Amino acid sequence: MKLPLSLLISLALFCQVSLADNGKLTVATFIEPPFSYLVDNKFVGEHVDVVKKLLEPLGFTPVFIHCPFARCLSLVKQGIADMMFGLKKLPEREEDLIFINPPYMEQHYPLHFFTLASRNIAINGPDDLNKLVVGVLRGASYFDLFDNDNIIAKVEFTTRKQLVDMLLLGRIDTFIEREDSILPLLPFVEYTEKISLANYQFDKVTNAYIAISKQSGIKVHAERLSKQLHKLVKSGTIKTIRMKVSN
Repeated sequence: MKLPLSLLISLALFCQVSLADNGKLTVATFIEPPFSYLVDNKFVGEHVDVVKKLLEPLGFTPVFIHCPFARCLSLVKQGIADMMFGLKKLPEREEDLIFINPPYMEQHYPLHFFTLASRNIAINGPDDLNKLVVGVLRGASYFDLFDNDNIIAKVEFTTRKQLVDMLLLGRIDTFIEREDSILPLLPFVEYTEKISLANYQFDKVTNAYIAISKQSGIKVHAERLSKQLHKLVKSGTIKTIRMKVSN
């Protein structure tokens, strides 16, 4: 039986103090194929496997809680959830979170602007975005030039599926995202016929971190987590996980 998010949050609040004592840690988890997604109501993906490998030697069992990105971030900041993965390190986030070093992966997946093929919208540079309505994921950080641009009309949505749906309905002109995270959301034929990728894209390697809450008891294990993560990176375990999942 799949429990509603509100009930899961209530249970997490009730059990927060005892989570570390009984060896279980709540991991706020958002849908982002191929890194994390649901199969038969269970989370799978390379980020999920990395977290399991990280926690297992330390005697912790992850309990994955499904939430939209912004909600996940809020839960961890409040200490309702203990951990979150796939995060970009930002100064404002470091006020509430402890980022575990080293970053467990470098993401080199270009950020694209998706448009409807039927509309023939040209986006060749940042200035072309000023006359468009752009969908974004609530709470997400993309790249500085885009994030800090206050002229662009940005509309926030809670899930990537909403971004796709609103584009298909014509409610937005474009949205920004990685193609690998969008491909699983549409039948391939529909994707190729209806969706177009703009010429303008952001293609730069960014580090992905695991972060823990400063409000959670797990923070006392930050050094142990960091040492274990170093081992996983140095031994090639994370690289093996990524190769296995991608195949």
